[in-house]
Amino acid sequence: MRKSIIVASLTLCLMLFLTSFSLAIEVTAIGEGHTRQEAINNGIRVAIEKALGTYIKSQTEIGQGRLIYDRIVSASAGYVRNYKVLAEGKDPITDTYKVKLSVLIDDYKLKNALEEFRKDPRFKRAFQETQFEERRVVVIYMPRTGLDLPENSKAVQTVIDLIEDKLAEYGFRVFLPSELRRIRGRAAEMIIDEETAIEVARQEAGDAVVLVSFDAGMRPTSDGYYLVMATLSLKAYDVTTGELFANVQDRNKTITRGGDYGIQDGVARIALKVGPRCVDNLVRKIVDRFSTMRAKFVVLIFRNVSPNDQDRIENLLDEIGWRYRIARQTGNYIEIEVFSEADPTSVRRVMKKRLKAAGLSFIPAEMAGSRVIFDGNYTGY
Repeated sequence: MRKSIIVASLTLCLMLFLTSFSLAIEVTAIGEGHTRQEAINNGIRVAIEKALGTYIKSQTEIGQGRLIYDRIVSASAGYVRNYKVLAEGKDPITDTYKVKLSVLIDDYKLKNALEEFRKDPRFKRAFQETQFEERRVVVIYMPRTGLDLPENSKAVQTVIDLIEDKLAEYGFRVFLPSELRRIRGRAAEMIIDEETAIEVARQEAGDAVVLVSFDAGMRPTSDGYYLVMATLSLKAYDVTTGELFANVQDRNKTITRGGDYGIQDGVARIALKVGPRCVDNLVRKIVDRFSTMRAKFVVLIFRNVSPNDQDRIENLLDEIGWRYRIARQTGNYIEIEVFSEADPTSVRRVMKKRLKAAGLSFIPAEMAGSRVIFDGNYTGY
């Protein structure tokens, strides 16, 4: 009997050992760096991120998910059994080394690490300190109708405070309307549409701009009170692309006493009801926007450029081999999104050389984040 138990135990141990040994996934990834080893290291990190992708989506919230990426990927070598270089070489355009890897990842270790990190109570603090500390969000109150509340009303300030607190909780740097007025004077009060707001946020080197509007209406009830109805609207735009990526709205109503104080108090109560829900939803979308894996691109802007030269610029991009998309084109202005793993400085340098070689007279005027601006000398249409 004892011998049978020993044999069964050994068999079980062997099966567990073989199972854990066989639990491996193979991932193909491309790495890029200034040296061959740096490219390999980055390729391994990309492979780990790919392997983590499905786990993060299905098992964790956005905030924790991004932190798990950061914590596990930083120790990526510990989850790799081996790797093979499938192809390698130096990119003549970006002057960086590229490798294509086949990476064998220990699935068992990776899942265990994922579970351990999910239980770690230090998630939140580490996430705040490492993930978004350089991201800047500009918050602007922009009335849309005659029913919108004044910016200094109790309800509006309640919502603004909620947005600031929630974004600060995730480590974002927040610019509020009062700060904009201090920096920009009356120019901040003249923001009347989304395009102007995005441009102001760009000038303040923002990554996103949040537009807040809060309208309220009321009507008397038969018993001498007032029915107050209010709608809160929060919109978030990516400052780099101008894309609307979050549009959150909620409304509610309440009964309140008459008089200025009674009405303001009623609207403030509505703000406390709908505000947290709206703000949580908004911030989740902002966090998602700046934490998930997205296609990398650089925005090339050409101002004062003739239609003929616009065609020549597109031909240059085709010759370089970059994938691109015309984001905006009007008159003597063209905005192009270039999809590239290269950093904006490298893209700027390559584009500057190509423009000069093609005899196109453009001056690099400005570079802010992933936006690179070139100025021409064309003044007609």
